[in-house]
Amino acid sequence: MRVRAARVLCAAAVALLTGACGGAPKPLPHVTAADVLGHWTSDCGSTLTVEADRTFTVRDLPVDFALRSGAVKRLAAGHGTWYLYAGAKGATPQTFDLRIGEDFYDLHYVRRGDSIALRTVLGDPDDNRWCEFSRRSRA
Repeated sequence: MRVRAARVLCAAAVALLTGACGGAPKPLPHVTAADVLGHWTSDCGSTLTVEADRTFTVRDLPVDFALRSGAVKRLAAGHGTWYLYAGAKGATPQTFDLRIGEDFYDLHYVRRGDSIALRTVLGDPDDNRWCEFSRRSRA
C-alpha cells in the first residue's frame, strides 16, 4: 500500500511541476509573407511598416549598442527591401531580414500568445537587451 501511495504522490508531483513550468514551449510556426505585412511598433520607440511589394520603411531602428555608455545608435529612417530567411534546415531559426542599401539587419521571431513579435538584439545577445516589435491583430 505504501509503494502505491508513493507512486501516486510522485506522479502527482511530476504533473504539478510540469503544469507549473508550462511544459515545453510551443515551437514557432513557419512565418509567411502574410504574417509580417503591416505596421509594427516597438518597445524602444521604433516603427516598421512592411508592404506586400517586399519593401519597408523604418524609423528609429536601433543598429548598435555601446555597452559602457549604454548608448543606442539609431538609424533615423530607412527604406529598403525585406526578406524571409529560412536558415539551414534544423539548425538556424528563420529570421526577418531588412536590407537598406548594402546593410542588412535581422530580426528574430518570438512567440507572443498565438501571434509573433519581431526582435532585434541590442549589443551582446547574452545580455538580454532587445527591441521588440509587435502589431495589432488584423482581425
